Amino acid sequence: MIASPGARIVKESDDHVLIRASRVAILHSMAGGQYYRSGHNSWSPSGWSALDGPPLRIADPERRTTADDPSSDDPFRHHGSWMGAVARGEDGEALLVGALDGAHPCVRCDEDTLVGFDPGGDALWMVAWGDEQRVFDSYTAALAPRALPRRPAPRVWCSWYSYYEKITWRDIEEQLDSLAGLGYQTVQIDDGWQAGVGDWRPNAKFGDLAECARRIRDHGMTPGLWVAPFIARKGAPLLEAHPEAFVHGPDGSPVVAGYNWGGPYYALDTTHPTAQHYLRGLVRSLVGAGIGYLKLDFINAAAVPGQRFEDAWGDEAYRLGCAVVREEAPEAYLLGSGGLVIPSIGVLDGIRVSCDVAPIWKNYATEDPSDAEARNAFKGSVARLWLRSLIDVDPDVVFFRHVKNLLNDQQIEWLRDVAAVAGFKSSSDPVAWLTEEEMGTARAWLARTEAVERVSRNRWRIDGREVDFGPGLDRPEHCYPVS
Repeated sequence: MIASPGARIVKESDDHVLIRASRVAILHSMAGGQYYRSGHNSWSPSGWSALDGPPLRIADPERRTTADDPSSDDPFRHHGSWMGAVARGEDGEALLVGALDGAHPCVRCDEDTLVGFDPGGDALWMVAWGDEQRVFDSYTAALAPRALPRRPAPRVWCSWYSYYEKITWRDIEEQLDSLAGLGYQTVQIDDGWQAGVGDWRPNAKFGDLAECARRIRDHGMTPGLWVAPFIARKGAPLLEAHPEAFVHGPDGSPVVAGYNWGGPYYALDTTHPTAQHYLRGLVRSLVGAGIGYLKLDFINAAAVPGQRFEDAWGDEAYRLGCAVVREEAPEAYLLGSGGLVIPSIGVLDGIRVSCDVAPIWKNYATEDPSDAEARNAFKGSVARLWLRSLIDVDPDVVFFRHVKNLLNDQQIEWLRDVAAVAGFKSSSDPVAWLTEEEMGTARAWLARTEAVERVSRNRWRIDGREVDFGPGLDRPEHCYPVS
């Protein structure tokens, strides 16, 4: 092992070492093996790939700005965020390097060397070796002191994957009785309720947010709400009045943090006093309206490279922003979507661990590993199940409906099984789209808390039934028929 000048060994044992350094490099002698990539945020590709193959990454620079870390992208070398591992083969000998703290920890790997480095200074690195499952267990055990006390993840109904931005309060209100009867504990209103992105007032379709929340509570469920508190589009009140409260470039103009809704959006500088005041007021108003579950979306924007009021790296600014939200919503369930995965441990209750799902397994028009499709969501979720002891891992919604759905029964079952292993269960199916049989299946599935045991990298035992996720990770041989 080679470490940067001034490196200090903190702890040594038979199977791992802790070292404080800005850079550690280990010769691994596993040429022809596999590399585990830990993606930067929820939507970033994660998982195992051939060490002698191309790196797992998002090729399109515009999409990469939205769904990964453009500052650490490498088109030629395997790379990742916070941790990485190399293995001879599935469930064999492995070597892991992972940060336990740091400003912006990164990992690189090639045919003979695994490297961890932090351009922001010294980080505490764990280097672990041995059986694949054991090295991941060692890393999670080292991260465990960061974690929040756990509480059961709610059963969530979310409006997004059926209504999208066309959602209205009437769509939700007319099925509250039925949703409660199926066993949902939280009804989460998604994108489409607000006046604009960065203008978090209810639009005419929703009216009084507190009244909507009261109606959901009257049915015995927790009101949930989608909000993207760290971003704004042009025309948003704060961006127009206080552009200085946003991450900016050398010329003083706000930097683009990503693209959606037909154009760019910009990132709140969470270190700026004006931004923090705005953020506290926003969260306080939502909690005051009775919202008990917040889906915090596009929050990776807080980490976008750029200039800030205080000298902070993006990962640090991200965690600061999440901590402000937590302070103003101490009792609410906080789910991060687009969140930086390891920096979320200890401030958020749950984290999305995949790109968006869709009622289609593979979109053959794109090879983007972060594109919204069920296979991409499934792959990302399976790859991050090792995090489940540290934070609730959300694999995105499952499907019970067969209308408006191109998934076959095996694919639907894979999504449900990975959600059962994760322990986070949600769906977006409108009750009117379900048959009586499908409603019965949903009711029974939502009521169960399965006994789960890991058998190998991709094999799990769920209530005694062995499930192999491996076939679902393979590229499908056949395209959908076009008629």
